[in-house]
Amino acid sequence: MQDFNVLLEAASDYNEFVGSGAEEDRNALRHFEGLANEALPDDVISKLSQLPGSYSILVAAEMWCPDCHKNLPVIHAIAASAPAIRLGIITRDKAEAVFKAHFGVDKVKIPFAVVLDENATPLGQFIERPENATGEN
Repeated sequence: MQDFNVLLEAASDYNEFVGSGAEEDRNALRHFEGLANEALPDDVISKLSQLPGSYSILVAAEMWCPDCHKNLPVIHAIAASAPAIRLGIITRDKAEAVFKAHFGVDKVKIPFAVVLDENATPLGQFIERPENATGEN
């Protein structure tokens, strides 16, 4: 989809995103990076490293957001383990029109992650605090 391609082109990679934040936010992300790297089992990393095809994970996020501090390091660890996955991060303002139109939401909560195939067609998404990630299901 053209709109998602435009957003991917405007997206920052993880290190650019982290570098753009205040020290307090960078420290929060770094803390959760350590936890994220410990949380990925070796068998999952092995499967990710062999993932066929080409995918992108496009995330609407903001540096000040505590949920982004917790989720982005995990998403980054997953993408870093899989050569087939590109991670792009954009601000909520940049994502808002496309995400609202495509997903039918009134508000773009963050983080809002969209998994896209090689044609930038959405395959799935998670928003803010997915139940299966928080153990609240």
